[in-house]
Amino acid sequence: MKQSGICPNGNRGKNVKRLCDFIDKLNIMIGKVSSFLILILVVIIMYEVVSRYIFNAPTQWVNELSEYLLTGVVMLGGAYCLAENEHVRVDILHHNFSHRIKVVIEIFTFLLVLTFVTAIVWKGGEVSIDTFIHDRRSMSVMEMPLFPSMVLVPVGAFLLGLQSLAHALRAIISLVDPQSAAKKDI
Repeated sequence: MKQSGICPNGNRGKNVKRLCDFIDKLNIMIGKVSSFLILILVVIIMYEVVSRYIFNAPTQWVNELSEYLLTGVVMLGGAYCLAENEHVRVDILHHNFSHRIKVVIEIFTFLLVLTFVTAIVWKGGEVSIDTFIHDRRSMSVMEMPLFPSMVLVPVGAFLLGLQSLAHALRAIISLVDPQSAAKKDI
């Protein structure tokens, strides 16, 4: 008997699972790499504290650079958190629902997230392109280019959207085959 749709036992189901696993690995790798931005952030803030309070010589660049690094951590870490199922969930009622209802709620939730990240990618991309074309810079002493920090917004939203899509696809597979391994994500 020929299977149709997203079926975990067919080739389509295997390909969908492979795609979801690839998206997971991509976001986990990016999240782990971007976590090193936190180390840089700690070092430059410590430098600022020492120079300001011990040598009475505050810097003019640490605050701005730390804001840019924090943007990277937040925007690139969102998809990582979702890949690791570490986002905060309000599941007061959720745990009382049947598996099927939980899956439908998860699909709806992840599709709703896709709607928002699409808008962020679209508008964030427009702003990033404008910032790059017009070589916009910060209004500080450093006059750092704004493009690197601006482009992190649509890139991070895109990665979050990919991860949401992967979770939605796994939920659909779980809906089709409740015995599948995708059930662990619901």
